[in-house]
Amino acid sequence: MNAAHLMTASLDDTFSLSRLSADMLAKSAGMTPARRQQWHAGRALLAEALSVFCGCEVLPELQHSAQGKPYFSDTSLPHFSLSHSKNHLQLLLCQAGDAGGDVEQMRPRRRYLNVAREAFSETEFQWLTEQAEPQTAFWQLWCLREAWLKQQGGSVWQMDRIHLDPKNHQFTSQPSTDSRLWFVADGSEMRALALPAGVSELEEYAFNAVSGDFIPLASRPWSQFSSR
Repeated sequence: MNAAHLMTASLDDTFSLSRLSADMLAKSAGMTPARRQQWHAGRALLAEALSVFCGCEVLPELQHSAQGKPYFSDTSLPHFSLSHSKNHLQLLLCQAGDAGGDVEQMRPRRRYLNVAREAFSETEFQWLTEQAEPQTAFWQLWCLREAWLKQQGGSVWQMDRIHLDPKNHQFTSQPSTDSRLWFVADGSEMRALALPAGVSELEEYAFNAVSGDFIPLASRPWSQFSSR
């Protein structure tokens, strides 16, 4: 059974940078303090996960695709996707193939309907306006798109490459992909994942900043979209 691993943490956690090389740390020297905190936290969390799940003493070398998506030079290591929103940080590891993840703090947006009208299809927009909580529906559609685009190495400017059918939990995309989209609303957070269709299990963990361990979490009621 193919499983993916999802790790959650907070940007306010104290992360050890001891598993990051001097060259990697030097890349953050010119960043703003806020961006440096995000950068350090994400890579430190990735390094801790690779230590626990793959036995890596230091974070392995990273390369970047033509679209800017990072990946490990060592192809035996898992694919990964990092995402953050406000203080929420998540890391997705997937051995089965390319993956993408997104987390969003479901904050109020006064102009969310205008954004939805521009970014979503007519079918999606109509579905959104029919929901009891349309802002939650907005974040669901937005988060699913972001996860798929991160899997593909795309950007927010390419949202028209994927069209969702929320009523039937299906989607179409350009290019067509053998993927499934997963999503769950967790309190004030919306989370979405884009995983290879063969992944049938998701193992979730919370990072313990004091011990450096990953604490297993109970399964949440994730819903899925299949490609058609």
